[in-house]
Amino acid sequence: MEHYLCARCREKFPFEQIRYDRNHKIVCKGCLGVLEKEEQRKNLMSARDYEKVRFICMECRFKFSVKRGSAQALKCPYCNKTRLMQVKKYKDENDLIGEAMDPRFDY
Repeated sequence: MEHYLCARCREKFPFEQIRYDRNHKIVCKGCLGVLEKEEQRKNLMSARDYEKVRFICMECRFKFSVKRGSAQALKCPYCNKTRLMQVKKYKDENDLIGEAMDPRFDY
């Protein structure tokens, strides 16, 4: 009985245990299941994961944005300082007033 090499885990499997993936490579059923789960997870990522968060540097007043969840260090690309303020977009006046009334901002 002939065995086929899985392109992902590099193990040999009989014909009944192999399939072709989207890239037309031979993979075992176990690896194919893992690939499908990874694709589903990527598809479930919400639009929020791709939105950008806007900042203003408190030192030089440079405005820039960073993709949410980025591994990039949060510092100003212009002056390399880390004293930053996040710029928020408010839905309406009531949203702005509600945040201004938050006790966290009492001095």
